[in-house]
Amino acid sequence: MMTTVLFRFAINIGCGNEESKRADIAVHFNVRLPQCYVVRNTRLHDKWGSEETTAYRLFPFKLNRPFTVEVLVDEKETLWAVDGEHYCSYTHRNPSPLNATWVQVTGIRDAVLKIQKTDLYPTTGPPIFEIPLRPSISHSRNEDEPIWRPNVIAKLSNGITEGHQVVIYGRLRPTLHSFAVDLLDVAREWPRPNILAHANLRASADAQLGRQLVVLNACLGAWGPERRQRTARLVPAAHTTLRIVRGSGEWLFYADDVLIGELEFRASPNGVKALRLRGDLYPEEIFLCPSSTSPVQEK
Repeated sequence: MMTTVLFRFAINIGCGNEESKRADIAVHFNVRLPQCYVVRNTRLHDKWGSEETTAYRLFPFKLNRPFTVEVLVDEKETLWAVDGEHYCSYTHRNPSPLNATWVQVTGIRDAVLKIQKTDLYPTTGPPIFEIPLRPSISHSRNEDEPIWRPNVIAKLSNGITEGHQVVIYGRLRPTLHSFAVDLLDVAREWPRPNILAHANLRASADAQLGRQLVVLNACLGAWGPERRQRTARLVPAAHTTLRIVRGSGEWLFYADDVLIGELEFRASPNGVKALRLRGDLYPEEIFLCPSSTSPVQEK
């Protein structure tokens, strides 16, 4: 939809009588410009559920600026992309949007609505670059390397061989909340790839504690058991170096040369073909190189 937004607008996917003010709304997507956040919710029998407001990127809407929103409904979730970049997802509740009979757009001028099947999401996303290979971690950036964007998906066509590592150097958001890095079997957002290794730093969880929570997992059709530990000490607004090392039987995660977690292989490590970075780490350099040193865990 190419639109011009007012102070707030909503996209509703609903069931039953659309004309009724009490109709069930399976998915409610409510953009609130004054507060700079987007609410997702469900209304059943005239009662709203709990609101969701978290997103993978900064608030993308501005007053009177045209934009495109893509809404994908799959078996489990509704996914939302803004201007070609994935923004957020919303797990189906009751009623499910799979049973929806209407779509409603309010608070928007000059809206164009298209409903169609798709095999790709987002359909207008940015190009997906290959992660470059460097001789060593100390080697300077090559001029032909990509300019990386936040919330990026990048290719690892030759995978990560044993004894090699992916290095992400970037700046942390001043109001650090969380970020996640995933090793995927294919470079795409949807259909959902398998996540062979997932590391999620949650700085907002019990932020008064001295160390930040790191959650490790894998998703091979469904999420497995989590490994949780408080091992990170990242400083908001500072630059940081995150490294993912392929060991002999596990993935090792380092932040500024401190080991913050290990995850045993839950699928063949040779299946890794892409990397996805989401959240409050804004990358400036991403590259692959040999892992010639192995810093020890902080005591």
